[in-house]
Amino acid sequence: MDQKIAKEDEFFHQHNQKLIEERRKKIDAKRAEEDKELRKNTHWMKCPKCGHDMEEVNIENILVDKCTECEGLFFDRDEVDTLIEVRGKTGFMGSLSKIFK
Repeated sequence: MDQKIAKEDEFFHQHNQKLIEERRKKIDAKRAEEDKELRKNTHWMKCPKCGHDMEEVNIENILVDKCTECEGLFFDRDEVDTLIEVRGKTGFMGSLSKIFK
């Protein structure tokens, strides 16, 4: 009889451990997603140089992020790809294309 109780105890212990592990994974995933969202909201459309707000400006049909304070211009990856495609891979654009391989 003691062996049967011991086996049941072991079964429930393992089952509970599995439930705890699954719950922990869900909690960790939720925390990671919340952290990612917080970082995005904190830095979204903020200048990487001075930290002020940025606005999108249209330069020759390419949307560029411009800082409202230091007036720095910042390009997203697809914007750089579009510039390289339109302007060709010579001169300055050629140098950019080497950076973004």
